Amino acid sequence: MGLVIGFMFSDIFSSGSIGFIFGTAFFLLVFLGHYWRASSVLFNYWQVNDGTIKYNDVNNPDNVLLMMLLPLSSPLKSFSVKDIQSITVNGDLKQATTPMAVPFSGALGLFSSSIAIAKSQNSLDVVLKNGQKINLDYSRDFVYNPKETIEKLNKFLDSLNSVKIVNKANHNVSLGY
Repeated sequence: MGLVIGFMFSDIFSSGSIGFIFGTAFFLLVFLGHYWRASSVLFNYWQVNDGTIKYNDVNNPDNVLLMMLLPLSSPLKSFSVKDIQSITVNGDLKQATTPMAVPFSGALGLFSSSIAIAKSQNSLDVVLKNGQKINLDYSRDFVYNPKETIEKLNKFLDSLNSVKIVNKANHNVSLGY
């Protein structure tokens, strides 16, 4: 009986169409099940240029999917630095060593960047004068280059004159206030 079942499964999996279906299902599981959910942290991008902050809106699932499929065509939203009412600095910037995303196995390699960033969640919660709340995450930058990230944050926060800055981060860095 066991030999018959073994032959039956080998016939099923030797078929190219069944293999394609299983391969496609596994790809969609990883692509949509893992990366779509993790992309909001892994690909959170924002920049400050000439008093304007441009950022990816990772709270919109359609934008995240577009960012995964066609990253260069992902639209950036923007707002003026003059529109900021307050900023809250979140995270733990006091870590002496940051976790590195080094894969030790195939499974860990798949999730290593998420694990490293999850151990070091850092963000700026921006409240605009119109009441809109925007989260600017810098976890990925801090994991890979903490010194440069702190320098950029200091420069950015020092450039804000009349903005209320709340420090909830656990660190000894000046951050301009």
